[in-house]
Amino acid sequence: MTLIGPIGEEEQAAAGANPLGGGPFRAAMRRFATTVSIVTCAHGGSRFGMSATAITSLSLDPPSLLVCVNKSAATHRVLSRGGRFCVNVLRSVHVGLSQAFSGRLKGEDRFRLGNWGQTEEGLPFLADAQANLFCEIVRIVDYETHTIFIASVYFARVQEGVDPLLYQDGKYAIAVPVSDDQLEKTDSILSAAG
Repeated sequence: MTLIGPIGEEEQAAAGANPLGGGPFRAAMRRFATTVSIVTCAHGGSRFGMSATAITSLSLDPPSLLVCVNKSAATHRVLSRGGRFCVNVLRSVHVGLSQAFSGRLKGEDRFRLGNWGQTEEGLPFLADAQANLFCEIVRIVDYETHTIFIASVYFARVQEGVDPLLYQDGKYAIAVPVSDDQLEKTDSILSAAG
C-alpha cells in the first residue's frame, strides 16, 4: 500500500514542486471509473476532436458542465478561442473510436471512423453516441498543464439504453449493474444496523 499524506520537510525538498510525486496520485486517480467521451469542435472548415474522461456536470440550472483539456492537445487551441463544442458520450462498442481520438489517428483522419453528423453551423457530433451535449463556453480557467472549460449546455440528444464506455485503471471497461441479490443483502445489512 502506498500512503499519500503529509510528509516531512526533508522529503518535500527531495520531491521538489510535487511532494506526492506522480506515482501515488496517479495510482489513486486510476481507481476512478470514468465515462469516455469525445469532445468535438470546428474552426475554419476543419473538424477537431479528442477522447476525454475529465468531464463532469456542474449545474442543472442552468444546465452546465466542465471539461478539462491538456494544453498540448490540438483541440485545446480551438476550444481556447471560445464558442461551441459537443460532448459525445460513447457506448461500450466505441473502443476503437476512442483510441483513434486518443492519438492513434490525427486531424481529419479521426473522423473517417464512426457515424458523424454535423449541425447547421458545422459542429461535428457522433450520431450513434449514447448522448450528445451541445455546449457553449462561458468561462475558461487556466490551471497548470490543463485548461478548464466551463460551458452551458444548450441542447442534448439522448439515445435509448445505457451502455457507457468506461475507463478504469488504464483500461477500457464496461458497467455491470449491481445484482438484485447484492442489493437485497445490502438492504438486510442496513435494516439490521438501523
